[in-house]
Amino acid sequence: MFIDALGWEIVSKHGFCNEELPFRYPVKMQFGYSSTALPTILSGRKPTEHKHFSFYYYNPEKSPFKIFRCLMLKYLPGRIFNRWRVRHVLSRIIKKLYGFTGYFELYSMPFDRLPFFDYCEKKDIFAADGLAPLKNLCDVLNEAGIPYLISDWRKPEEYNIRQMRTAINDGNIEFGFLYTADFDGFLHDHISDSGAVARKLAEYEQEVKRLLRAAEDNYDDFTFALISDHGMTPLRETRDLKTRIDQLGLKFGKDYAAVYDSTMARFWFFSQSARLRIMEVLAGEENAGLLTPEQKQEYGIDFPDNMFGEEILLFDPGIQIVPGDMSLKALGGMHGYSPQDKDSMASYLSNREPVRPPEWVGDYFTIMRERIDNN
Repeated sequence: MFIDALGWEIVSKHGFCNEELPFRYPVKMQFGYSSTALPTILSGRKPTEHKHFSFYYYNPEKSPFKIFRCLMLKYLPGRIFNRWRVRHVLSRIIKKLYGFTGYFELYSMPFDRLPFFDYCEKKDIFAADGLAPLKNLCDVLNEAGIPYLISDWRKPEEYNIRQMRTAINDGNIEFGFLYTADFDGFLHDHISDSGAVARKLAEYEQEVKRLLRAAEDNYDDFTFALISDHGMTPLRETRDLKTRIDQLGLKFGKDYAAVYDSTMARFWFFSQSARLRIMEVLAGEENAGLLTPEQKQEYGIDFPDNMFGEEILLFDPGIQIVPGDMSLKALGGMHGYSPQDKDSMASYLSNREPVRPPEWVGDYFTIMRERIDNN
C-alpha cells in the first residue's frame, strides 16, 4: 500500500499503525518530487537511468508544445487562464491531443515558454513498458506470470481501496499494489494542523485494518507493507526568484532557459554573459545553495547532457519559490527539499521484518521483486 507523502516524522509523531505494522523504518527519499520518486519506486533505478526528474526539461527541438508558438495564449487574461481549474481542463485537452498516457499537468508554466520544453512522463509509468527499456513493476509481474492487481492511479482513492479489498476477499491475486495519493494534497494544505492530520491518519488506519483482516481471512500467508515516497515540510517563507531573474533583461530561450519548481530553480545557459549575470543573482540568494557535482551524483541526477539543468539552486527546507512554474501561490507545506531534511524522510511499515530493511525508496522495488520471485 502506497500512501503519498506519509513521512517518517508524521508516522512517528502520531504512532500510525504501531500495533498492526510493528516493523518500521525511516527511508531516504529520492531527491525531487513524486515525478521522480514514483519511477524510482517502480524500477529501483536512479533518475539518470529512468530519465524522470522534474516534469519539464529544456528541449525545443523535440518539444511537443511547439503549437503554442502559433497561438495567442500569452495574451489571454491571466486572471482566468492562470486559475488551477482552467489549467487543469487545458491539461486534459492537451493530454488527449498528444496521446499522453502518463500524468500530465500544465501547472503554472507560462504559455509562451512552453515551446522551449519537453515533458518526461508521456507514458503511463505503471503500465507494461512504461519505463522501457527499463523493467518496471508491471513488467516484472507479467514475466512472473502470477495474478496481480496494480491500482489505476487515475481512479479515486476510495475506488482503489475498495477494489483491492474486493480482490483480497476473493483471494484471486498473489500480489497487490494499492495506490493512494490524496494524503499528499491534504498535507499541502493541512501539514500544520496536527488535529486534522491525526483525524486523516485515523481514517487510513481503519482502511489498513480492513485490508489486514481481509488478508487474514483469505490467505494462509501474506506480507503487508505500507510505503511512502517522501514527507512534507511546513511553509516557512517564500522567495520571488523568478522576478529577480526576469529583471536582468535577458531573453528567455536565447540567453538562458529556466524552470522554477517549488523548492528549486533549474537553469540552462546559452551565453557566458548570461551565465555570469544569473550566477551572480543565485550566489546572493540567502538560505539556498547550488547543487555540487558530488551532490548531483549522490542524488542520481548527474545527467551527462544536463537534461534537467546545468545549474540547480535548491532552497532550504520550508522556503518555496513563489510565484513559480508549479504554483503562483504558496502552499502550507511542500516536499522536494534535501533528502537530509528530517521532514523529507519516507516510511516503510510492515507486518513482517524484511530480509534487508530499505534505506532508500528505490529499495522498495528490490523487496517487492523478492516477494514476487518467492511466489
